[in-house]
Amino acid sequence: MSKSLELTLEDRTLLVTKPTGPQRRFHYVWLRDNCWCAECRVEQTAERRLLTWSIPQDIRPNTVDAVEGGIVIDWNDQHRSTFSLDWLEANDYSQASLKRAREQATLWGGDFEVPRFAHESVVDGGAGQLAYFNAVQEFGVAIVESVPTVPGEVERFAKTVGHVREVAFERVHNVYHDPEGYNVAHTPLELKPHSDMPSYHWPPSIQLLHFLANDADGGESVVVDGWHALAKLREANPDAFEILTRVPVPYQLFSEDEDTYAVAPMVQLGHDGEVATFRFSNQLALPISIDFEMVEPFYDAYRELGEIIDSDDAKVVFKARNGDLLTVHGHRVLHGRMPFIPGTGARHLQDVYMEFDDFMAKRRVLMGIHKPMSSGALR
Repeated sequence: MSKSLELTLEDRTLLVTKPTGPQRRFHYVWLRDNCWCAECRVEQTAERRLLTWSIPQDIRPNTVDAVEGGIVIDWNDQHRSTFSLDWLEANDYSQASLKRAREQATLWGGDFEVPRFAHESVVDGGAGQLAYFNAVQEFGVAIVESVPTVPGEVERFAKTVGHVREVAFERVHNVYHDPEGYNVAHTPLELKPHSDMPSYHWPPSIQLLHFLANDADGGESVVVDGWHALAKLREANPDAFEILTRVPVPYQLFSEDEDTYAVAPMVQLGHDGEVATFRFSNQLALPISIDFEMVEPFYDAYRELGEIIDSDDAKVVFKARNGDLLTVHGHRVLHGRMPFIPGTGARHLQDVYMEFDDFMAKRRVLMGIHKPMSSGALR
């Protein structure tokens, strides 16, 4: 390997060329920052010891040598680092590599069929649970079938796949017809597709809805891929999309004893410019207070997005069965309900909130990829 590896010292970067595959280029400061030796890392925990700001601005190699399975760098700060080729390939930060490594969400519309999983296979862990996590990562929605129709079961299920997110209201929220309820979900009215708890600056990113009983006439469930709707808006009217990323909207949900309130744009983008968080809740929005000339453009953009979301092309409608547990990525997938007729049969849901980060952490553990690779471990 060492004879076939070409190492080129450039002005501020190291160019690594193998006989096959792409060339890889790494900044000297980045390489020095990621040394894995005992001086730079805590061996017991793999946590960093090297202080990034202590690296000299003029850091560069004195020498770079190819060895079997990797390279050895002697730095001008009198330090030596070893990097395996496997580690360099896994951590290549060129745009092409980042694009390949990014896990893509699969967007969907009204002809989508929500993936279903057996309760036993998910709670037993292993391959069944991993498949469930994979579906939530890719599609933002999944149904677990035949969950015991016992009050509190949704919380017990949540503990097998992650951690319950506490909110201001009930830890386990009951949804049924309640003439004195504090939320429109307690009425038999139609619930348009929406996201829950936009009134938090960090809304819960996973919601589990467990159907203990769903025998009333009507009450079909509705799910919409909010990211797909936003992608359609962004393509058709980029200016409208951009307005929704900038205009702050206040949201509030309260009861006699609790209150939640937040102001944020409907659409928040991640570092890569893609949608990361989507707030959409017509029922919880309060009067906006923005620059005078932005009011009508905002409403035009909101109207266009709402029409996309409320179209048959966007909505997946289905009648949930008793024992179904619907999982939605709360920063992506909107959920709703068709109206139902009280007195025609029991209808009782229980739901809890969780976090998508915890789902993905459990997924990484199941995949065996949660522990970082040592940069200096040569084969």
